[in-house]
Amino acid sequence: MGQFHFAVPPDSTLLLKQTLWKDAYICGIEGVPWECKLSKDDGVLTIKRPVETSGKLYLTCPTKGLGYRTLSTCTLMPGEQRYPLFLELARGSCYRARVQSDAWQRAGLSLSDRFGELLQRGTEQFLDAATLRDDLSACSKAALQAIATLENAIADLGESFALQSIAFRKQREPQLGTLLAGSVVPPSPTRSQHSSRFNKAFNTAAVRLNWSLIEEEAGRFDFEKCDRTIQWCGERGMKVLCGPLLDFRSEMMPAWFYLIEDNFESFLSSITQYTERVVNRYRGSVHLWNCATGLNTPGPIPLDDEQVMRLAVAILQTVRRVDPNTPAIISFDQPFGEYLAKHRDGISALHFADAIARSGLGMAGIGLDIRLNYAADATLPRSALDFGQMIDRWATLGIPMLVQMTIPGDCGNDAQARVNRPTLINGDNKAELAANQLRTAGPLVRTLLAKHMVHGIVWDGWADDEPHVQAHSGVIDAAGDPRPVLDYFERLREELLT
Repeated sequence: MGQFHFAVPPDSTLLLKQTLWKDAYICGIEGVPWECKLSKDDGVLTIKRPVETSGKLYLTCPTKGLGYRTLSTCTLMPGEQRYPLFLELARGSCYRARVQSDAWQRAGLSLSDRFGELLQRGTEQFLDAATLRDDLSACSKAALQAIATLENAIADLGESFALQSIAFRKQREPQLGTLLAGSVVPPSPTRSQHSSRFNKAFNTAAVRLNWSLIEEEAGRFDFEKCDRTIQWCGERGMKVLCGPLLDFRSEMMPAWFYLIEDNFESFLSSITQYTERVVNRYRGSVHLWNCATGLNTPGPIPLDDEQVMRLAVAILQTVRRVDPNTPAIISFDQPFGEYLAKHRDGISALHFADAIARSGLGMAGIGLDIRLNYAADATLPRSALDFGQMIDRWATLGIPMLVQMTIPGDCGNDAQARVNRPTLINGDNKAELAANQLRTAGPLVRTLLAKHMVHGIVWDGWADDEPHVQAHSGVIDAAGDPRPVLDYFERLREELLT
């Protein structure tokens, strides 16, 4: 069994208290996390995994000026030696900043003066930390300064790439053809006082025709609210993306689901019957079907690999049979694969998607579900540079991508949310929390627009004062007031999109 030991400074600082120790994991060269066992005792973080090969540590902790960031080391060998934790994380940040900037500069990217200054200062700070290796406390303090500087340099580098790539795309197509969708739970946004702004900010509506919302009682289908929303979108000339038809989370399953959860064949039959009813009803009004999401992560019932594949194939086949002319996709949760570190029988999202793409079932693309700044069942916070590299890995499948993003603009309990997960952001200043939502979302959205394989971006949340899925995700807050991210989407559509 391979073991990695990291020396953690003894200081009981706020940073150490806020670090997400339980989410640390080791990842190999192929980018897929391994199942790990963690322990943190007497100033040592120990990570064990079944194989004794080299790997990188990934750890999420607060970073000055940026909020939470998932940092990584360079490749390390397992053994009994104790690596100074923050020195190795600083080494990883220095390596990523220098290697990526060199590659992009050789490809023609212009680097900003600010990036050069930050990179030089951060490198010097890392070297200073390395000279203090024998004094763990002093070494860690210097390394944390280097991490903050270098991660800000990486943020600047990612922004330079996104802006210059978007400018290059605009030379070839004055208005980008990327779909920008707002996700709504029917009958929203028809009754919102800001409904006119929905049409201004988004060129597409992602209407949640989720199983639990339509078949609340077994065998009884209520389409009235969905009819209203789809008609409203059609009258305004908006494209309509429907789904996911199955969101494989316990909160998104029908209340009567417990009656069939122990019988996979009954479950499979029920979801395919529901899918057929929905697709038959809205065929011709929908431009893209999102068949399912979350099948790659642990759901409300345990399924083996064969059952997961059968479920995905059955839903996709049903949609293609009933409506063969409308594109259909399947979405995958946590595309970095963090969940694999905690689940022995987890399914790699990328490998799962590759298997379906090669099956010949006519899947038109893949969806990636990204929920950030939530404390559970979410993607760990990362830089825009890391997200761009993740998109590049998924692009090797050679099929279009639709990326759904969810980022909270508040904290605490959300009475209107179906999935009420706690957030990583906290505070009493509502304006600052809303501004943080935009600070997090802006660089990621620009990075996605820079990628030609990303054909659509979905913002999962419209109004927190109406029923919605994820806590505090709306561009309208619980008091009915617009958040800054709504203004951003309106400007983005006016300047770049059709």
